[in-house]
Amino acid sequence: MLRVARQCILVAVRYDLRALMPNLFIEIHDSVLARVALVEGRAELCFSKLYVHESEGQPGVDAGKGWFQKGVLRIDNAEVKGQFSELPTDLTTGTAKIGEHTFDNCFPLPLKYAGRFELHMQAMWRPEMLSFSGTGAELELMGEPGPVEEFLL
Repeated sequence: MLRVARQCILVAVRYDLRALMPNLFIEIHDSVLARVALVEGRAELCFSKLYVHESEGQPGVDAGKGWFQKGVLRIDNAEVKGQFSELPTDLTTGTAKIGEHTFDNCFPLPLKYAGRFELHMQAMWRPEMLSFSGTGAELELMGEPGPVEEFLL
């Protein structure tokens, strides 16, 4: 299967993304948020599908491959704004802010960050936004990766 990926754009600052993460990004578009749990100030966002981009160059910009995988994003000292009317929810777009760096429709892997973190997600087919902010974030990929597909830009 051939996939044409949406472009992942670094919005806030100019620098070589390879210095941050050489080859992997999560694309918010096409991911599915299945469940949210808030326990003692920590948010756990369980994704039944995360779309992982891998590229020899810059993921989301250069050709490469991609696959779906389950994952859990944990956000420390989480604050929540907005809501989705139902879960699971397919995501259409979003932004992530890691420290001073803002990412459009994506965020880098691996993700284990201590510091200001924000994630804003837009539901597909509904005008609903859900946002989380906190003082740290860690993404754990779960299970086996799905079938790999090549993509071109």
